[in-house]
Amino acid sequence: MKSFFVLLIVSGLSFLDAAPWREAKSFILKKDELVKVLVKSEGQERILNFRWTLYTDKALIVHESFDRYVGQHVLYVGHTNQSFRKVLLSANRTQRDVPYVIVVFKKFDEANATAQMDLLLVDKENRIVLDYLTKK
Repeated sequence: MKSFFVLLIVSGLSFLDAAPWREAKSFILKKDELVKVLVKSEGQERILNFRWTLYTDKALIVHESFDRYVGQHVLYVGHTNQSFRKVLLSANRTQRDVPYVIVVFKKFDEANATAQMDLLLVDKENRIVLDYLTKK
């Protein structure tokens, strides 16, 4: 019985360590430097773009576009508004989870005037493939 509880605790801890995202990529961007990501899914190819245009009062202004929809976000490091989420596909009746990306503002280097941003893909059903077109 003790071994069962030990096994249960160890398996629970390993589950907590698993990341919810399937893919992660980090970018160091200068002002107006564009990131282009080709989003391939279910016979479709669409472009996700994002760039930052202003850093003031510890806030980063980010512009993004995906599938003819544009957005603007004000992001702060270590704050509730540290990231934005973009849904990549709508849910069908057979799919339970909707794939999406999260773009996170990690830090700003004032000496080099660059922002570090991470892109995280959450796609439990492996419906999405990302190709990074411009930024390595």
